[in-house]
Amino acid sequence: MTEPADIEVIGLLARRNGIPTVVTLNTGSQYTVHNIAWGYDVGDEYAHVTTNISPRIEGASIDLFFTSDIQSITDLVSGETLL
Repeated sequence: MTEPADIEVIGLLARRNGIPTVVTLNTGSQYTVHNIAWGYDVGDEYAHVTTNISPRIEGASIDLFFTSDIQSITDLVSGETLL
């Protein structure tokens, strides 16, 4: 079984549950994340992440991305780069 390569990234996003966080992807797309649900397909090293789904955040978009596509993670309020 392959060990996930993104344990720290998933842990960071999960610990920030309820705290607005900006995830920037390698494509330049940015998502405001309030909470995540994630999973791995068999053999995957990187998770697929669904944002703002549980609980649903009024006015927030529900987005899907892979952790391997993350360029940076930033605190929305302070602007501090977390990853």
